[in-house]
Amino acid sequence: MKLETKISLLLFIIFLTIGAIFFITGFSVLNLLNIPLETNGLVTYLLFSLLFFGMLILIGLVIDRQIRRPLFFFIRWIDQLSLGTFEKPEETKNFTLNKWRFGPFLELKSKLDRLTYQLNVAERERKELEETRKNWTSGVTHDLKTPLSYIKGYAAMLHSEHKWDEEEIKEFARIIEEKSLYMEQLIDDLSVVYEFDKMQIPLDLRTTDLSAFVKDVMEDIQQYPLANDYPIYLDVKNKDRVLLTFDSTLLKRALENFIMNAIYHNPPETIITVLIETTENSTLIEIIDDGIGIDDKAIQQLFNQYYRGTTTDKSHLGSGLGMSIAKQFVEKQGGQVTVESEPNKGTKIKILFPY
Repeated sequence: MKLETKISLLLFIIFLTIGAIFFITGFSVLNLLNIPLETNGLVTYLLFSLLFFGMLILIGLVIDRQIRRPLFFFIRWIDQLSLGTFEKPEETKNFTLNKWRFGPFLELKSKLDRLTYQLNVAERERKELEETRKNWTSGVTHDLKTPLSYIKGYAAMLHSEHKWDEEEIKEFARIIEEKSLYMEQLIDDLSVVYEFDKMQIPLDLRTTDLSAFVKDVMEDIQQYPLANDYPIYLDVKNKDRVLLTFDSTLLKRALENFIMNAIYHNPPETIITVLIETTENSTLIEIIDDGIGIDDKAIQQLFNQYYRGTTTDKSHLGSGLGMSIAKQFVEKQGGQVTVESEPNKGTKIKILFPY
C-alpha cells in the first residue's frame, strides 16, 4: 500500500471516529435544548444531524486542503529528491504554495527548499569534479605514455647496430634520465595523495635555519635542465638567519612544487624570486614571478586536486596534483597558503607560518 493511501485511510478513520464521538455526545445536548425550544424531538434530531454532517463535511474539506494536499505534495517532493530529481514538483491549478496558511508546513517547505538547493549545488559540483577527474585521468595517462615513448625510443636507438658517438650517447642518457625523473615524481605524487587520504604521513618537526634551507632547495631545483632558462633569486628581509620549526621533507616538496609550477606555466626568462620575511607574529615565504599571471577562475581551481592548469608549450604540465599536495604539506605543519595574481602581471604565492 502506498504511503499516500495509508495517510488518507488514517485521516479518514480519525475523521469518522471524531465524528462518531461528537454525534453520540450531541444527543445529551439535544435533550437539554428540547425544553426551552419546545420542538418535536424528531425534528430536533433531524436538524442536528443535518447541521452536524454539514459541519463535518466543511471540516473534511479544510483537512483535505490544509493537511492532506500539502502532505501529499511534500511526499512527492521527497520522493523526487530520493530519485535524483532535485526540484519541486509542479503545482496544480487548484493547489499552489502561495495559498498555504498552515504554519508547520511553511517551515517544512522552507527546509525542503534549502535542501533542494543544496542538493542541486552538490550535484553540479559532483558533475564538474567527475568531468575534471576524467580529464585529469586522461592527462595523467598521456603524461606517463609520453616519457615512456621517449625512453623506449632512445633505448631502442642505443640498442641498434648504429655506432653513436660519445656526445650523442650522453644526450640520449640525459633525456632518458629526465623522463625517468618526471615519471618518478608523478608516481610519488599519486602515492602521496593516497597517504594523505589514509592520514599516514607523520610529521618530523625540527627547528632549522629557513634561509639556508630554502637556498639548498633552490640549488637543487636549478639542477633540473628545465630550470636553466629561469633566473631564480633568494631575498631574505630583516636578517640572514631565520629560525623556524617545520618538517624539512614536506616543506621541501611544497617549495619545489610551487617553484616548478612557476617554471612549467611561464615562458623562458621569467624571473622567479623567493622572499623570506619575519614579523613579530609570523614568518612569510613568498614565491614571486613576473610571468603570464592567472585569472580569477584559475585561482579558484589552482589547489583543486585534479586541476592541471592552462595550456603551455611545455611537453608536460605536471600531474595536477602538485599544487594541491604542496598546500596540504604546508597546512599539515600549521601554515597557510594564499595566491595573488593578475593576467600579464605575474603571480605571488604566500606561505605564512604563525608563531
